[in-house]
Amino acid sequence: MISPERAVKAGEVLIKAGVLRIERPDTAVKSALKLLDWGMTPAAAFQVSAERFPDEPAVIDEKGSLTFEEVHKRTNALAKAFREEGISPDDSVAIMCRDHRWFIETTVALSKLGATALLYNTAFAGPQLEEVTEREEPAAIVYDEEFAESVEGAKGERKLWKAWQDDDSGGDSVESLIQQGDDSDLDSPDSPGKITLLTSGSTGTPKGASRGQPDPIDPIVAVLSRIPLRSREPTFFAAPLFHAWGFLQFNLGLLLSSTYVLRRRFDPEETLRAVDENDATALVIVPIMLQRILELDEEKRDQYDLSSLRVVASSGGALPGELATKWMDAFGDNLYNLYGSTEVAWATIATPADLRAAPGTAGKAPLGTTLKIYDENGRELPPGHTGRIFVGN
Repeated sequence: MISPERAVKAGEVLIKAGVLRIERPDTAVKSALKLLDWGMTPAAAFQVSAERFPDEPAVIDEKGSLTFEEVHKRTNALAKAFREEGISPDDSVAIMCRDHRWFIETTVALSKLGATALLYNTAFAGPQLEEVTEREEPAAIVYDEEFAESVEGAKGERKLWKAWQDDDSGGDSVESLIQQGDDSDLDSPDSPGKITLLTSGSTGTPKGASRGQPDPIDPIVAVLSRIPLRSREPTFFAAPLFHAWGFLQFNLGLLLSSTYVLRRRFDPEETLRAVDENDATALVIVPIMLQRILELDEEKRDQYDLSSLRVVASSGGALPGELATKWMDAFGDNLYNLYGSTEVAWATIATPADLRAAPGTAGKAPLGTTLKIYDENGRELPPGHTGRIFVGN
């Protein structure tokens, strides 16, 4: 049960972010009914966005642009095609893709089926891929053409569908499934689908960290209370979507009806160009990418207008204090640093003011997050002591 105080604070955060807004009564009612029927899922998010912003851009990648209505229809067709191919709500489908439309569309289509999306790291080598696949037992694998050789070794009896193909040759592809499917609306599944992220594998083979349907308010309010993302603004994803950091931002974008600006590979200059061309207000990135952008010649950096950029959200690695200061000196005080992990998502978030005051800080725990430091015997430690970090959110 949400306390009145938390509900008020949540309302303030969501109004400021533009999630709660005045709109036509019929649109508001239809959107509310979709959320009640489908829950807080990727499936619901694109249906609601298609209701509210049908002709506005949802995904912009190297293949072009798709509106919210187009993504909604295409994922209807893909979900039904998956079902015709034997994918059921009890199944998982592995996704080994870089950042592009078919990553998003596969994830949303599986959500519409109530199935599980299992996100593979694109850096998996053949033996590691085979071991993870054997353990997680997906019914099928959706993969980019460049990973065909690695995926073939893990195929077994599984169905394989290509996502990104350089030559659009068709065949067993996600796009061919979309084109042959029925794009009319689906009934909601008996239970919402899940997302399984894979841990970094720092203590062995990467393990699945399942994400079910979250509390509808707490995760959203926690991040938005510290990072000022806004509804209906373009976000450029330099960080990969399969990673816990990229996927957290993907989920925030679902609620915010963000335009996802995607490129399959990180390039420092292309990142600046994409922000400029799309007037992106947010950039999702990891620290090493910040460093590579700063290594560009200043003359080259100055060719691009980054005045639209309000939020540079960094995570996925330690952010050195010197790097944070250099970035803000070069591009303004727009840098936010999130500390977390695949298992717990976020723990703390540092704002630009925090980073100016204490460069290198991991920041403070956001709303609804409990942070404790314990010694090796399980006793809580006071401020200023080093120990093991425990997080609840």
